[in-house]
Amino acid sequence: RYDAFISSSWDDNLLVQPVIELLEEKHGFRCCIHNRDFHPGERILDQIGAAIDQSRRTVCFISPSFIDSMYCEYELKYAMEEDIRQGKKRLLVIMLQPITRFDPSNPVVKQYISSRVYLDINDPVF
Repeated sequence: RYDAFISSSWDDNLLVQPVIELLEEKHGFRCCIHNRDFHPGERILDQIGAAIDQSRRTVCFISPSFIDSMYCEYELKYAMEEDIRQGKKRLLVIMLQPITRFDPSNPVVKQYISSRVYLDINDPVF
């Protein structure tokens, strides 16, 4: 149904919106974005799972605000588990800002960035 599910914090909308516009308008991709495509009155966790399941890729834009969001954490964790379960690599992580702190009770982001490849927009290659 979707080419990509976009996972980002509300606080990062100004950084993420141009990427969404580029994907949809210039390249014709269909993106699922929570503030546009989720339905009011339905359980948010069910909608997250369905959106990830119905998307070819999940793109997570990581930032300190992302780490502070329990919904963003759930989206990342769900996408990671689906990759493992299906034996596919559908998850793409883009680091918007350096992450300098981790909550020991929330190791999901730390686990991902310490064991997998991710894009860092602060890298001079960009």
